[in-house]
Amino acid sequence: MSAIRIGIIGGGYAGLTAAYELQKRGYAVTVFEKYGTWGGQAATLPLLGTRIEFFYHHLFGSDAHILGLMDELGIGDQLRWIESKVGFFYDGQIYDFVTPLDLLRFKPLNLVNRIKLGFMYLYLQRVNDWQRLERVTARDWILRYMGQEIYDKVWGPLLRGKFGDWADQVSMTWLWGKIKVRGTSRRGAVAKETLAYPQGSFEIITQALVDRLRLGGADLRLNQGAIGLTTDPADPCRVTGVVTRRETIPFDVVIATVPGDAFLEIAPPSLDDSYAALLRTVRYQAAVVLLLVSQRSLSRIYWMNIADRTMPFVGVIEHTNYVPPSEYQGRHLIYVSNYLERDDPRFHMTADRLFDLYAPHLKRINPAFEPGWIEKKIVLRAEAGQPVITCNYSQRIPDHRTPLKGLYLANTLQIYPEDRGTNYSVRLGQTISRIVAQDLTREA
Repeated sequence: MSAIRIGIIGGGYAGLTAAYELQKRGYAVTVFEKYGTWGGQAATLPLLGTRIEFFYHHLFGSDAHILGLMDELGIGDQLRWIESKVGFFYDGQIYDFVTPLDLLRFKPLNLVNRIKLGFMYLYLQRVNDWQRLERVTARDWILRYMGQEIYDKVWGPLLRGKFGDWADQVSMTWLWGKIKVRGTSRRGAVAKETLAYPQGSFEIITQALVDRLRLGGADLRLNQGAIGLTTDPADPCRVTGVVTRRETIPFDVVIATVPGDAFLEIAPPSLDDSYAALLRTVRYQAAVVLLLVSQRSLSRIYWMNIADRTMPFVGVIEHTNYVPPSEYQGRHLIYVSNYLERDDPRFHMTADRLFDLYAPHLKRINPAFEPGWIEKKIVLRAEAGQPVITCNYSQRIPDHRTPLKGLYLANTLQIYPEDRGTNYSVRLGQTISRIVAQDLTREA
């Protein structure tokens, strides 16, 4: 084993993948995870005799990095491709929203605008020049090319639901990325959408990574987050170790996979001001999810976007309209999803208080809904749920190599032009491991 020691802060898919790739290259790795579970935003909890993600997850056909990793770990055969049902709730009604033909049936728009909306999807799935799109906001692009009605009834409510007061500043590249990747899940104008889900939840991927790391001798530390970094007294611009609440551990290299604001909290004072300023330019929307265990189904839709801003949530993802209830003791699992500012009262509510707020609106989706259906309520939160991607974002992406020697950053701010996701976190881990290995080889 190499004498070079690498500390990795964050046990999500970027951190675990980086550790796995660097361990394969012969480096000694230690992974620090602040919480009690591995997997980051793809972490799972035990429920109904199996496990379920804290935050709803699936894979697309274009997710080559995580699909390849599963094959390498010997679990590629534990993936199922399942037909999905995507819907759109508007003006008290649920509409299918998967294929261009579904869009042609979306009656809240006039016929001309339904056709334009369908062409928008087809056009953006074929666009590769995202650099041109990042110069304009999604709002301005839609108003210019699609018109006011399409913005007011479709994209405006969804952008405001996702980004709140920042909705008008979101780059068109962000929206392009969402539509582009979604197009990989089906073939042709009338084809159904097919998405992938691991047999037994994403825990099988997480656990396979953890098992492989342990087999190779990695030092894996749950419930042990970094609270600081040490530097060389003779050279304050060289990072030499990780400080936890228990101890200080020396490393030759440190990789941080935590959000930008969390990175700034542990960064030494010698971090260059201009690099820190880049991290401060990007804001995050927090995510809060209410996971409901129900005796009955709420709707026939798996992924329902809520385009009614009088409702206090932005999405309803009924997991058991994707993976059948039979795998969860006949119960129905429903995520009620929100993106908020961290100081929004809803972000801090208990599960019971959130449910009391949401229940009348769930009844608008299904008039038969009764609170008595719900057997269990679980609230799950992420402070850095979604980076707000504004115009010309590519010019503000912080480099993986920080200005401090031996310190690297790999987080969701650097997944661009694509949006967050387990596939891109795996890619990020692979990318940062190559960069670190190249630098260490040059220094040897």
